[in-house]
Amino acid sequence: MRRIDPRLAAVLSTPMPSATSLVCLLLTWLGPALALADTARWVPVPGQSLVSFDASFPPADFSGFARDITGEFEADASDLGQGVTGHLSVQVSTMSTGNDGRDKDMYKVLAADRNPTMFFVIQTVEAPSFPLGVAEHTDTLLTIQGRLSIAGVERVKRFSGRVRIKQGRLWVRGESRFKMSDFGIKPPQYLLFRVKDEVGVGFDLLLERRP
Repeated sequence: MRRIDPRLAAVLSTPMPSATSLVCLLLTWLGPALALADTARWVPVPGQSLVSFDASFPPADFSGFARDITGEFEADASDLGQGVTGHLSVQVSTMSTGNDGRDKDMYKVLAADRNPTMFFVIQTVEAPSFPLGVAEHTDTLLTIQGRLSIAGVERVKRFSGRVRIKQGRLWVRGESRFKMSDFGIKPPQYLLFRVKDEVGVGFDLLLERRP
């Protein structure tokens, strides 16, 4: 049974002139969180979510991104302390750096023919203080840990993230830095220059609630 917040308990124990007045007060107190209460299933909104990376290359740094993202998460947006589970997947062949030749090299380095999908499975989600709900105008800071699979190799990685409510949906962002060699990937070389081992990886997700 969900524990009643002491502030809400005080409201319920206070005599009110009518049932209508009580309802109005509760709606004012709960606000948009009322519609997001209870554990729900959340999925990426097509075309409005992306995964990206930044690579350091001496002549000119470059970035890449993918929007062909699938996934599913379960969370109670009004109380993240109850736990968050889920996964996110990206098709390697949909990633683009804006250069066809470089993209082909990237697919080869990532062994896309043998491992066409990269994925991340959540293990834990932590915030400065739980229980904690998601707000509409203020970011809730998170530390997200999970199993990240790239080129068929899995490693546990942590992302610094944040979440807020955006037009009734969850807007979740995060970033991390790690080495390609952690996943058995040898940084590619172009002419006399080699891409630096460390890369930055980020995600920007707009999640909508599903039944």
